[in-house]
Amino acid sequence: MAYIGRGTDSISNVEVLDNITFSGASSYTLQKGSANYVPISAANILVSIDGVVQANNFSVNGSTIDFGVAIANTSTCNFILHYGVGLVTTVQDGAITSTKLGSSSVTSAKMASNSIATASIIDDAVNYAKMQDVSQNNRLLGAETAGTIAELQVNTNMIADAQVDESKLKISNAPTNGYFLSAQSGGSGGMTWAEASGGTNTPAFFAYKTSSTQSLNSGTVTKVTFNTELYDTDSNYASDRFTPQTAGKYHFNTSVATSGNQYRYVNVYIRKNGSVNFGAYSAEANGDYFGSAGVTASVVYDMNGSSDYVEIYVQSQVNSGIIRYDNNGFTTYFHGFKLIT
Repeated sequence: MAYIGRGTDSISNVEVLDNITFSGASSYTLQKGSANYVPISAANILVSIDGVVQANNFSVNGSTIDFGVAIANTSTCNFILHYGVGLVTTVQDGAITSTKLGSSSVTSAKMASNSIATASIIDDAVNYAKMQDVSQNNRLLGAETAGTIAELQVNTNMIADAQVDESKLKISNAPTNGYFLSAQSGGSGGMTWAEASGGTNTPAFFAYKTSSTQSLNSGTVTKVTFNTELYDTDSNYASDRFTPQTAGKYHFNTSVATSGNQYRYVNVYIRKNGSVNFGAYSAEANGDYFGSAGVTASVVYDMNGSSDYVEIYVQSQVNSGIIRYDNNGFTTYFHGFKLIT
């Protein structure tokens, strides 16, 4: 049944405090169980020193008792009694157990930042529900419903615009301008940069002669010069030579117009790297001579895209022969382009 009478805070209570070890000072700290103790007042304290009970001849401020005179270190404190309910201000280490804590008494506000170590989290304690906010704008893992990590996905609304670049994709090779990403087959998976089928017929060029005829010495192989460019898409044509910087198969075509006295034949060569020849020839005159000849030749060469080059050469049996030009048209020209393969 309920207690009937005075409140429990008014019931007489005698507490035994820790004895003081005197050191020759006048002031000492009151403690109970090695924890600082605040009495109700000095009037509630009885102290026995060397067998003599002291009362009302000292003062108390908080947990400090002051005897007003120095107490020799040879004196002995026999006991200290406190009448009434005092206050323990410092809790002894290990004195508070889990049973002393009220339900929900430890809140996040009472916990220091970074105070929970990984070792303090038991296995399987952090589950999907503790990591996920299923509202669309606050999802941590992406899925709207619970599942294993392998089943979760990142929703597109979680990716900011223009944030997925090449470094975030699994690509097997370095990028090349104009290439596209193609799926890889086989165990490696991912994607690879690949040249689009079709493409363009470049690099390409067209050069022709518009001035300065060239002399032909009978039987001598002469390099043909072309002083004007109609186009040169990749700036690979220079000094009457085409040196493409993209590997592949190239189609080359040339036409050389010549004239002179007592012509017997004219040979035109499309020469690769100064030695490999592919030529076209005019018919050799039998006993007679002709005064001019135009010869056209074409060929397809594999070019390595770095050092391979192509030039045009001509050889003839003629007296006072020349390579002609025409300001009004293309009589002597040289052109080529990359084939789409």
